[in-house]
Amino acid sequence: MFQNMTDTSLRDHITLDGSLLTGASFRVLTVQAHADDETITMGGTMARCHDAGIATTVVCCTDGSKATIFDPAMDEEATRPRLAAIRQEELISACTILGVSSIHWLNYGDSNMAGHEDNHREGAFWSVKLDEAVEKLVAILRAVRPHIVVCNNSYGAYGHPDHIQSHRVTVLAVEAARHPLMYPDAGHAWSVGHLLYTAMPKSAITRMSRAAAELGIDMPFWRDDAALLLMADDDEVTDMIDIQPVIRRKHDALLAHRSQIQPDWPMVALLDGPLAEHAAHEAFTRVTSYPSSAPAPTLSELMQHHGAPA
Repeated sequence: MFQNMTDTSLRDHITLDGSLLTGASFRVLTVQAHADDETITMGGTMARCHDAGIATTVVCCTDGSKATIFDPAMDEEATRPRLAAIRQEELISACTILGVSSIHWLNYGDSNMAGHEDNHREGAFWSVKLDEAVEKLVAILRAVRPHIVVCNNSYGAYGHPDHIQSHRVTVLAVEAARHPLMYPDAGHAWSVGHLLYTAMPKSAITRMSRAAAELGIDMPFWRDDAALLLMADDDEVTDMIDIQPVIRRKHDALLAHRSQIQPDWPMVALLDGPLAEHAAHEAFTRVTSYPSSAPAPTLSELMQHHGAPA
C-alpha cells in the first residue's frame, strides 16, 4: 500500500462521505496536531456521530514526519523519507473505519518533542507564523461550517509543541471565522456554536489506574500522581460521550495507525481487555459558546437527540 508513496503525493484534503458531509443537519470538526490524535482523543465520538447522521471533519496540522516508527516491519532508513505520506494513508484508513466525512491537512512540518532542535526548523508547525496558519484554518471552517469545533487544551494535553500550537491556531481561527473583516478572502463568515477541548477526567483516570493495579496491569501513561496534573478536574467536564457501542471501531482505527501504534500499546490493550469499561467514555470541556450561524446543540445534546443516550 505504501511502497510508492512519496512526499510529492501529499494531499491537502479528501472527502470520504460526501453525501453525509453535504446532507447532514449538524457538523462536528476536530483540529489535531498529528495523525492518530483524532482517534486517541475522540475516535469513539466521531463513530457515534457518523451513526447518528452527524458529519465529522478532521483537520490534521502536521505531516508527522518526525515521529518514532514503531512498526517492526517498517525499516527506518527506507520508511523515514516516506513517513509523511504513509501517515496520511493511515489517517485515511482510520477515519474510514470511524465514518469520518472529510479530512483536511495543513501539512506543516512535525516539530518533534519540546526542546528538540526541530522545534525551530523551517516549516515546523511550532515556528510557523500564526497569521498564516490561522488563515488556512479559517478557510476550512468557513467551507465546512461546523456547529461544534474540538481541539486540545492550552497545554496541548501533555505539552507537545504541535499540540500547543494546534490549540492556539484553533482558538484564534474560531474567533476570526466569525468576523467578515477578518481574512475576507477566506470565505464567508461562519460562527461556530461551541468550542470544546478534549479532556481526561481525574476521577476516571484514578479509577482506571487502581483497577489496573489490582489486575497487575501496567499503565505507563498514568502510573504516578504527577500525571494527574495533565488531567481535567471533574467539574470542568461538560460533555461525556458513551462510546461503548463503537469501542471496537476505535480499537481498529487505532491499529490503522500502524507506524505509530502496535497491538501491545496501552490504549489498544485497554480497549480490548478487562479494563475496557474504564475506556467506554470520551470527555470534553465546553469552553465557549457563541451566537451561532445556525442552531447548535451541545455535543451531548446531539448524541441524545440523534443517537443513543450520551
